[in-house]
Amino acid sequence: MASFAYTTVPGKLEALLTKMRDVSVPSKATVEWLQSIGFTSSNDRSMLAVLKQIGLIDEGSTPTQRWKTYRGKDGEKALADAIRTGYAELFSTYPNAQEVSTSDLESFFRTHTDAGKQAIDKTVRTFKALAKSADFSVPAGAAPTPGPETSPELQGSVIASTEDGPGRPVTVNINVQLVLPESTDEEVYRKFFAAMRENLLSGK
Repeated sequence: MASFAYTTVPGKLEALLTKMRDVSVPSKATVEWLQSIGFTSSNDRSMLAVLKQIGLIDEGSTPTQRWKTYRGKDGEKALADAIRTGYAELFSTYPNAQEVSTSDLESFFRTHTDAGKQAIDKTVRTFKALAKSADFSVPAGAAPTPGPETSPELQGSVIASTEDGPGRPVTVNINVQLVLPESTDEEVYRKFFAAMRENLLSGK
């Protein structure tokens, strides 16, 4: 059966997620790191397993790119994607799992885990606390809508000349505009510009 991480302090998850957007990204998300940002209770360490469940840290407790994306402009949407990934089986059953009733969530986790009643209760509360901090308005897998301030545009002109009879050149101007999808990964933009330079601007 599937295993779903939960925290014994689900009421603190929202505060932790907010803090993660304010402080610098640590080299490792450890108990010591939690304590350094104000989460000093022994129960607080259970939140680290939840961060691992949704892919904000890897098996070695190292922050992932998903964590860095969460700190960006569309952090709540990035968190929603992380939750969908971490609870893929739940979202396969309920595509809008964030809107499902507590009783339905309890039924799902009861039939998909071997956990007891108290653990299931904490699992449900953990999921709901995560969902509360996320923005599920963008459908799963949909690319963010580019905005005028965040979506780079590349415009170029390709000029071709031909002869319309002796000594009468005709010039054709073709304007090319590329609108890139919003991304925090600079490598995406580099690849787009490199492709444009190779296939258009170089005349290939």
